[in-house]
Amino acid sequence: MNAIADTWTLAVRTLKHNIRSVDTIMTVLAMPLMLLLAFVFVLGGAMDTGPIRYVDFVVPVVLLYVITTGVAYTSFRVNEDVRSGMFTRLRTMPIARGALLGGHTAASVIVNAVSVALIGLFALLIGYRPVAGPAGWALTAGLLLLALVAFSLAGVAFGMVAKTVEGAGMIVYIMMGLLFVSSGFAPTHTMPIPLRVFAEHQPMTAIVNAIRDAQLALPDDGSALAATIWLAAIAAAGAVAALIANARPPARS
Repeated sequence: MNAIADTWTLAVRTLKHNIRSVDTIMTVLAMPLMLLLAFVFVLGGAMDTGPIRYVDFVVPVVLLYVITTGVAYTSFRVNEDVRSGMFTRLRTMPIARGALLGGHTAASVIVNAVSVALIGLFALLIGYRPVAGPAGWALTAGLLLLALVAFSLAGVAFGMVAKTVEGAGMIVYIMMGLLFVSSGFAPTHTMPIPLRVFAEHQPMTAIVNAIRDAQLALPDDGSALAATIWLAAIAAAGAVAALIANARPPARS
């Protein structure tokens, strides 16, 4: 119970930082909005996605893009706490050892979940029309929640191990690169064969396909299971990396 209380206290601390940072809020919301509008109204007419309207095709990847931009700030704030000595100071206090890691993760999940909900509502306003039933919505919510946790843990791990702010920010370029080279913005069959092979066997494609199939009530081709496995693996790797980094003795100044 003390560990949960400590984690929540530190999560609230991080949430207050996020709420007070207007530029963070604008970036996390404005960039996905601009991306959604650009792809739907500027490029959407040139995209051939068969019987699926392009707005319905692209919204799942934009929701993951929202999480990606938010996780970049998670990584930055964790790295800021590491470099400022906050982690070292907390080790001298009677609180749970992993509370700060858990606090950053919980805050990231909460903030990014709100951002995903807001962008999802905006997508409905510009024409997004999912036809999912109760099972489809439950699967979508589960996958998005798992993505929020997995990507947040990865962001925390990057923030812990990075030596500079720039290094902590590298996670956003890795994740965005995987999003763009996936089935999120265009069907993979339009890509050159080497790129197509990579796109069809990387985690973002499985996650995007699983959410899209659930939202549009399409037959499951195994993407849901693949997405779950990928996200569980990312979450486990991020948690282990963060805990190992947190267990290291503080660097001498």
